[in-house]
Amino acid sequence: MGVKTVYLDSSSILKRYIEEKASDVIDEVYEKAEAGKLKLAFSIWNVGEIIGVLDRHVSRRLISAETFRSALSKFILESMKMVRLGSLQIMPITSKSLSNSWLLITKHHIYEADALQISTSLEAECNFLFSADADLVPIAERENIKAVNIEAEPERALEILREGIEAP
Repeated sequence: MGVKTVYLDSSSILKRYIEEKASDVIDEVYEKAEAGKLKLAFSIWNVGEIIGVLDRHVSRRLISAETFRSALSKFILESMKMVRLGSLQIMPITSKSLSNSWLLITKHHIYEADALQISTSLEAECNFLFSADADLVPIAERENIKAVNIEAEPERALEILREGIEAP
């Protein structure tokens, strides 16, 4: 059995760089990935979403300009490091994932970004999807993805990390 892959959506990735509920879960995810115990995956789409959310936070004065610069810098540098380590795969937006997302939009009546998260997770053959999006998780589960809402079920996410990923 090989190393498991966890797909992180934008809501979960942001918790690594802005302290929020369930940030501790994502910190453990990154620690396990850096140690080579699991792999991470997210879409190039997430990069733009994360920059956009951070930009909205600073423009609304929810975070300082310094916090914005620090979070963005840490995100970029850590992502580059994890890619070099082979612990992170940043998935491109392929025609396959995009066209599959269109089918998901009409099937589940969801936003394009959520549909793209699901289709990219499937394309990357991820074992799990971690999200803080209460709407995304049940739809991912309907698409046979083992998804966890890290805010609503942090202990389940940690159990997956500690047992499911580390199990022989």
